[in-house]
Amino acid sequence: MTNIIYGFHSITSLIKHEATAINIIYLDHKRKDKRQQDIIAIAKQNNIQIELLTDEQLTKLIGSDKHQGIIARINKTSKQSLEQILFTINPKKNALILILDGITDPQNLGAIIRTADCFNVDAIILPKNNSANVDNAIVSKTSSGAINFIPIITVNNISQTIENLKKNDFWIAGTSLSPNSINLFNFKPQSKLVWVMGSESTGMRRLTTESCDYLVTIPTSGTTQSLNVSVATGIVLAYTRFMHQK
Repeated sequence: MTNIIYGFHSITSLIKHEATAINIIYLDHKRKDKRQQDIIAIAKQNNIQIELLTDEQLTKLIGSDKHQGIIARINKTSKQSLEQILFTINPKKNALILILDGITDPQNLGAIIRTADCFNVDAIILPKNNSANVDNAIVSKTSSGAINFIPIITVNNISQTIENLKKNDFWIAGTSLSPNSINLFNFKPQSKLVWVMGSESTGMRRLTTESCDYLVTIPTSGTTQSLNVSVATGIVLAYTRFMHQK
């Protein structure tokens, strides 16, 4: 998990949910608007240190000028293993895990993490290689702070991880345009389900596809058949949670 986050929404969200995770907040010394004053007030309430920097210093800190005049340095938490996560969620009804098989764009990864948190996904699994780095300020900013609330596990081998999940009674569904794919709206999600989302350009890898119990396609009616992976993820997660509530 990254130790730098930036942007008013991300930092405000983290203060409200887990203020003790923040070590220090850096603010633009010239900025005097209401959002900054609100941040200063809530930081003081939670005994969070504040330091005023120039815009140039803030930009240098994250290597970008997209900081909105606010950056926070947070505590790094120890990463959980798949075994620890499974111990926690195995007893749950309607457990939901998301595997991202080759999402290399940090903005897509951040958007997916935010969406996963919205739909109460229990954990996200990423491959060690061929993935955007989760310890990335862009990922954190795009996730709007959700990266701090959802377990994210990095594994060496996605196919082996899927087999491990199957042994723990999870069913595996992957999105694919294959001719034998099920229409999403005809798909009945199992109570313990893993969704696999493939890369932005090529989709799931062959071994990953072969490991899925179900291949599912999202029906479209326009001239463009393919959806951005973060949009597709939102659709399948929303549908799954809707069906779980029926």
